[in-house]
Amino acid sequence: MPPALPIAICATLALVVALIRAQGIVFVGRTMAGLTIVHDDRRVMRERIRVLEVAGTYQSATYLDDRWTEPVFEYHRLFDHAFDPWAATAASPRSAAVLGGGGYALPKHLVAHHSELAHIDVVEIDPVIERIARRHFFLDRLEQTYHAEATGRLKLHVDDAFEWMESCDRRFDIIINDCFLALTPEFSLLAHDGAELMRDHLNENGVYLANVVSAISGPDAATLYVTAEALRAYFSHVWVYSCGLSDPFTSDNNIVIATDAPHAFVGAWEWPNLPKEA
Repeated sequence: MPPALPIAICATLALVVALIRAQGIVFVGRTMAGLTIVHDDRRVMRERIRVLEVAGTYQSATYLDDRWTEPVFEYHRLFDHAFDPWAATAASPRSAAVLGGGGYALPKHLVAHHSELAHIDVVEIDPVIERIARRHFFLDRLEQTYHAEATGRLKLHVDDAFEWMESCDRRFDIIINDCFLALTPEFSLLAHDGAELMRDHLNENGVYLANVVSAISGPDAATLYVTAEALRAYFSHVWVYSCGLSDPFTSDNNIVIATDAPHAFVGAWEWPNLPKEA
């Protein structure tokens, strides 16, 4: 039998546990991108949400009430514009690929609210992140409720997104790229090779969307410019929704849309034009 811990150490451990619980922390560990914390956060959103924090950056979030399949962050909600080109037609998108799982906010939303999608593939490079999502971000509840994995409607892949797309022999109506390791995006998907790869894996008039963290103007806008220009070389139209219009010189989430569909995305601007606010 191992010796008992000294009273002082036990008291210290108890204090640490109490502080963790007081801050709403439900998980602390390491993932590929570094220290990862899952905690319930009432300060930022002014209501009870659970946040996936990786290396000091918020990667995903979920509501803890009956909105658990609804996206919390504005940029996640902007991905729903992927469905706009089909709204005025009799057709519907049938397949989607989500590159980057994180807290699986997007896959949850797609499964629960877009029944027209018959096939959804999700690619996440870090198996620990997937396990965290199953336990703490309701990915297991999603399966219990919708049985999407059991029926083959939802397929989860632990793989590098670029390599998975290269080896994939299928095309999609919608491809969503939200690949990040903390603040670092998967740059191979944002350059010309990535743009060509996305084009080659989209069906006719399919839609590709990428989350690009960048300023709109000034020295911190390089990532947005490089990504948009690469996509213009392979697609007829490139559109941008930005969460940072009020402060165009500061980096924020931008949803860049590339498509050959002749569709105007309301509220976005078509590249290379810039919004008047910028």
